[in-house]
Amino acid sequence: MKLGEISEKSFIEGVLVKYLAGKPALSHLEFPDDASDFIPLAPRTVVSVDASSIASVKLPWRSMGDAAWSIASGAVSDHVAKASRPAYAFVSMGLAPDMSVEEAESILEGLNQAFTHYGVKWLGGDTNRSGDPWISVTIVGFTTAKKPPSRRGAREGDVLVVTGRYGAMGYAVARGFNEAARQTWVVENTRRPLVDLRVGTVIALNYKSVHASMDVSDGLGYTLLEVARSSNVGLKIRRPPLLYNEVYEVCDGKLECLYELALNGGEEYGVVMAVDRDGLKKVLEDLDSYDVEYEVVGEVSSGGGLIVEGLASTRIYRWDQFAGYVKYI
Repeated sequence: MKLGEISEKSFIEGVLVKYLAGKPALSHLEFPDDASDFIPLAPRTVVSVDASSIASVKLPWRSMGDAAWSIASGAVSDHVAKASRPAYAFVSMGLAPDMSVEEAESILEGLNQAFTHYGVKWLGGDTNRSGDPWISVTIVGFTTAKKPPSRRGAREGDVLVVTGRYGAMGYAVARGFNEAARQTWVVENTRRPLVDLRVGTVIALNYKSVHASMDVSDGLGYTLLEVARSSNVGLKIRRPPLLYNEVYEVCDGKLECLYELALNGGEEYGVVMAVDRDGLKKVLEDLDSYDVEYEVVGEVSSGGGLIVEGLASTRIYRWDQFAGYVKYI
């Protein structure tokens, strides 16, 4: 059966409502109310909106549920980089009338599985008609950090710490999706990208030392350059971030290849942090205590742009929702 053959009300009340969480403790409003209320879980509230067409994240090896998971993860990642613990989600969707109810429900299942994994309660949202299906996720989170770090605060002398592991999506970008689909390690590490919530906890504990932070959703190279541009500083990269073992095999140890796959990807959902040297030891100790994967990759310098040690030049691409993968520098 197609969505166009049933009413929006029937879809919401017969299908979507099964995936909504119950109302938060001490709340008064719940489905089918058009709003929600809740008691803040920490002194500061953080709100984000992240939207994407399903087609733009629908890799050849991803199901509709996988694509929905990826979009939900991107929304969660925005909070982690700002020392926020994501708590509540509101999802708006534009779905095509000729989409089957089963396919639509697979999207709901993917969203629900992601929110369950991250401990986020899905409270509500809205549905609409769209020829090009899309999902918009609004997340409400909370932080104990008095000043959540922006992307603009990097200072000369800060140390660059990058969490997460890189190279799988970079391989797909560099070699093409058809070739990437034949690589088990690429498929396994990109089908449902994961966000490490523990990074947000570490940032909250060390917000005075983390001068700037930004999540890696559109490529590591772009993220580094955006931190540099926003902070009006330069960045010196002395070593690659953590890479999948297969990247070293593919690149045969060649530095230019390693950086190409590391910097040009997307949806890795690690975090770039510019950390004060005096607070670095504590930040690294906390990352270690939470078993977070990370690498100290370089430092913040004067001037502008990105200098990669050992390379004469660096090509950086980023994901653009309108243009696809475009050259950034």
